[in-house]
Amino acid sequence: MEYQINVQPNWHRAVDFSVPAEEVKPQLDEKYALYTKSVKLEGFRKGRVPAHLIKKMFGKSIESDVFNPYIREAYDRLFKENEFDFINTPEVHNLQFDAEKGLTFTLHFDIRPVFEVSGYKGMEVEKEVLTVSEADVEKTLKSLQSRHAMVFNVEGEAQVGHYVVADMQEVDHNGIAVVGKHYENEVVWLQEERPEITSQLVGVTTGDERRLQWTTPADAEKGIASEEHFFQVKVKEIKERRLPELDDEFAKDIGPFTTLEELRQDIMKRLEAQAEMETRSRFEHALIDELVKTVDIEAPTSMVENYIELLVSDFKKKSKESVKEDELRSYYRASAVRNVKWYLIREQMVKQFELSVSDEEVEERLKSVAAQGEEAAKRAEEIRNSKEQKERLRDEMEDEKVQAFLISQARIKEVKKPLYPEQEAQA
Repeated sequence: MEYQINVQPNWHRAVDFSVPAEEVKPQLDEKYALYTKSVKLEGFRKGRVPAHLIKKMFGKSIESDVFNPYIREAYDRLFKENEFDFINTPEVHNLQFDAEKGLTFTLHFDIRPVFEVSGYKGMEVEKEVLTVSEADVEKTLKSLQSRHAMVFNVEGEAQVGHYVVADMQEVDHNGIAVVGKHYENEVVWLQEERPEITSQLVGVTTGDERRLQWTTPADAEKGIASEEHFFQVKVKEIKERRLPELDDEFAKDIGPFTTLEELRQDIMKRLEAQAEMETRSRFEHALIDELVKTVDIEAPTSMVENYIELLVSDFKKKSKESVKEDELRSYYRASAVRNVKWYLIREQMVKQFELSVSDEEVEERLKSVAAQGEEAAKRAEEIRNSKEQKERLRDEMEDEKVQAFLISQARIKEVKKPLYPEQEAQA
């Protein structure tokens, strides 16, 4: 048996094997002869079944019996004679037998990349330091105020900002009811942003009936034409939302506060904690992104495909939406390549810079956690007794060491940015 190793991109290896025909053919002939003697088929005497029928019916089984020992030998020789750190199970491709060329096949597999992490010294990274302002606190208070609004019935005419509760029956242009298009207790919010509806309902009172008409716009891209709609509406109730006063009583209703100022201070503390956590998360992400761009390494195809497979599978479990799998794979590919590269770089950094976490360090961390109180002590003991959780903690501690190492080597430029530049702050 001879073989030739072909080095291909992305840490892929294709190894071509060949076995001389004079070694394989006698075994095939012997197997076919045994089958010919022993096989019984209706219409043929034992031992008289034509060779072409034997090949058609049992050829794959016979060839498998003869070829598989050579494939196993190929595995053994390849990995005994070469130091391959392969990361996926080798696959057999192009298995063929020719009376002149003999048995040929190719083993395809990826190996773990061999590289050194460099370029990290003086790496320039921007750190977004998120800040909280009094305006963020006020926005959060307004959001809390809105969420705790009370709804009251309105006596008199509906105005902009009110909610009209009504039974609605769709009708055609002649006023005839459309079957299956009756809706009870529909709530319509009268907004200035929806003048086509609001203008027709402003001024109604409980018990009034109105006929509404509006036109949905055309959408040329989707091939949808404009369409007129008609509804017969019977008003059942008119309601309005009333915001509570932002005072000490409001603070008491929200939580364990005695004054509105205490609530403001609590909001500020929570927003600052959120800003700190988000700052740290974004900075860690920026560090990783910059290092991934700096380190010249290709992501092995098998690792990328396996990662994409996990993401697609997870999406299917969590989502009820029907999405084309090829589109989903395309969407996840860039993220998968980035994360696989980071996994390999992190792994190499732990070895190259001796950043591994010992059992003693894990135990010290658990003792530190346990000292924080009774519940923390229970949690520490739970981690100590779980191999999976203990390894997860070790990984987290290694991440901390890797991050600390990168920070010590990088040139960091801090840029202050608001926590909520556009959207409303929330508690």
